[in-house]
Amino acid sequence: MSSSFQTIVDLEATAEDAVAHGERVTAWLVGEGIVRLPDHDPGPRWERVTGSREASGSDGLTVVTGRTVFFSPQQSGPPVCPYCAVAFGDGHREVFSTAMDEWWNTGRSEVLCPACGRVVSLAAWEWAGDGFAFAYLGFEFRNGPALLPEFITELGQVLGHRTRFVRGRI
Repeated sequence: MSSSFQTIVDLEATAEDAVAHGERVTAWLVGEGIVRLPDHDPGPRWERVTGSREASGSDGLTVVTGRTVFFSPQQSGPPVCPYCAVAFGDGHREVFSTAMDEWWNTGRSEVLCPACGRVVSLAAWEWAGDGFAFAYLGFEFRNGPALLPEFITELGQVLGHRTRFVRGRI
């Protein structure tokens, strides 16, 4: 039996402020009736974020803090430079595997874009299909109906940061 996930990842929260941002947004979600305490199960206004009245089967919300690689096996495409919008060509797996290890170990890593020549932070790279995000804060919804695009946008506005939506099955 597989499990689905939908994660709204904060691309700008730092290691130092991720917990505070997570608590602030969780308080907003509770106040809006989207989730309820203490377990972050779907709240009475769950329909507002999914368009579905049915919350059964949903495992609600998990707020993920700390250095995390958010990824989707089904959605991952090649990395795309945020400056020139060119996808990294052949050989990206070897280059990015090394960069990912460095980021995981240190929280910092950079990759040279072969198209424009800029040195780009690993966390700044876009991924075709939104398959990866390297961040310190994510709002993960498990086993529920699809989140509405309007809600994904709204949560990003509440955060005040750029976000990426990573989803898939494991």
